[in-house]
Amino acid sequence: MAEFTGERVIPDMVDPNLLNEHLARYRFAARLCDGAAVLDAGCGSGYGTAELNGAASVTAADISAEALAYAREHFGRPGVRFVNAACEALPFADGSFDLITAFEVIEHLERWPDLLAEAHRVLKPGGTLLVSTPNKAYYAEMRAKVGPNPFHCHEFEYEEFQAALYAVFPHVRIWAQNHAETIVFAPLNPRASVLEAAGDAAPANAHFFVAACSPSPIQTDDVFAWLPASGNVLREREHHIAKLEGELARKDAWLEELKASHASLHRSHEATLAELRDRTVWAQQQNARIDERNALIQALQSEAEERRDWIRNLEKDLARGGSHIERLSGLNAELENELEVRTGWAHSLEAQLAERTEHVRLQALQIEEHLDRLLAQKHLIAQRDASILELRANLAGTEEQLEAATALHQRYLWELTELQQKHALIAQSKWIRLGRTLNLGPVVNDAPGDE
Repeated sequence: MAEFTGERVIPDMVDPNLLNEHLARYRFAARLCDGAAVLDAGCGSGYGTAELNGAASVTAADISAEALAYAREHFGRPGVRFVNAACEALPFADGSFDLITAFEVIEHLERWPDLLAEAHRVLKPGGTLLVSTPNKAYYAEMRAKVGPNPFHCHEFEYEEFQAALYAVFPHVRIWAQNHAETIVFAPLNPRASVLEAAGDAAPANAHFFVAACSPSPIQTDDVFAWLPASGNVLREREHHIAKLEGELARKDAWLEELKASHASLHRSHEATLAELRDRTVWAQQQNARIDERNALIQALQSEAEERRDWIRNLEKDLARGGSHIERLSGLNAELENELEVRTGWAHSLEAQLAERTEHVRLQALQIEEHLDRLLAQKHLIAQRDASILELRANLAGTEEQLEAATALHQRYLWELTELQQKHALIAQSKWIRLGRTLNLGPVVNDAPGDE
């Protein structure tokens, strides 16, 4: 079996009164099972199936394989078979059973209407379904301190339970089940039993509802009371009180142990608090140091960020400088090419200049020679002019000599004019000007004879 939770009834694991409360329903059903084909739907641990002794056959069905294993082991007998099945989907043919018991099952099902529909399907036309469930009003009051039962999906009050049964079955009869005290007079060897049991039939006061449902009219309507052999309430209470006293003694010893343990824990707690206070002071000191270091780290991070910005700006400047250097390198290459071209041109110009300088020197020599001749001719002309004057004086009376002398004088003037023109042309020569600029060659006056 799985761990006992208190919800599933297992003999020897529950209070006898609680067990008798559940067994009473099967004793109620046993009166109707003589020679019948019986289905115990939601049989649980099988304790109730064992009470259905007079049946021709008993099929016990439950959704829990662990519960069925326990039932087979403890309550198995010839004529009883155990089937793993859900009450909402019974694996049986229509009209298979004379009696179906479904005690304390319907409140555990989400699809509880399917249980009623399936029971109606597998019942024979004259068969009966016995179904029980707690009274919601009483059950809520009983569990007020502990809260709703977590294993219950849907609980019923009388009117809802009655309406749900009539929605499926045309004939319904409901009994109120109560656990009542009984005063019993019993001889050692009784020959008969006499029971006076009016019972409390008010639905609102019922602990449980037990209903008989059938497609056919239901004949029985008597009061049923069952007094189990363990039904000596005073004796059970005394045993229960003794059990409780033993439990109280164990709990007192356990409480003393807890108190000693609590005192030890308290001392340990005080020591822990003292240590915690010391550690708190140390932690505060460490936190102060951490704050200082955090501030230093933040300052260093700020400085690092500034340096990263400076490095990024420097990298940008370097990138721009690299571009500028590349551009200057290209320009330098161009300038070097141009310088090489211009150097070649300068060498060529120097050669031309040397050649032209030599030409100018030669021209200057020629000009000097011409000037020397011009000066000689000028001196000669001056001599001739003096001669002419002398002739004029000597030959004043001679017309022919005068005319001859005049003609000679005109010719000399013409030659002088021609020489002056040549001198002007020489003075205007670009080679002479270049020589004058470079301080090379002779100095040529603008015009000869201007002294």
